[in-house]
Amino acid sequence: MSKKALFFTLTFALFALVISDNTLSIAQIQTSGWEGHTCWESTIMNMDCCKTVYDAVIIPESNFFPEKIWSIDLLSENKYHFPDYIIQNGLKNGTKHTFGYCNKSSQPAIFNIMDVKFQ
Repeated sequence: MSKKALFFTLTFALFALVISDNTLSIAQIQTSGWEGHTCWESTIMNMDCCKTVYDAVIIPESNFFPEKIWSIDLLSENKYHFPDYIIQNGLKNGTKHTFGYCNKSSQPAIFNIMDVKFQ
């Protein structure tokens, strides 16, 4: 019985690795803060060796209580995407796009990047 469980777990882990998308990475640094509020600079970088990214959906998963947000466009409630100039020109390998936000929290938001679009 344990061999079946191990096989299932290993198969699932390999499948998850194959379908995961590490095309874009995101890094955040705090630029200012005061009394439970912080401002963050978030940098999205294209890590793909060969593809240009033209858009992606950026979803705040947790700890996102924005007072102000800039350099990303609202797609729908609690979903954002790249501004028009990135959609038109693309984000080539090794290049980055920076956006920012001020948060009603002392911690950064957790973002999920999905629906990455290539051309």
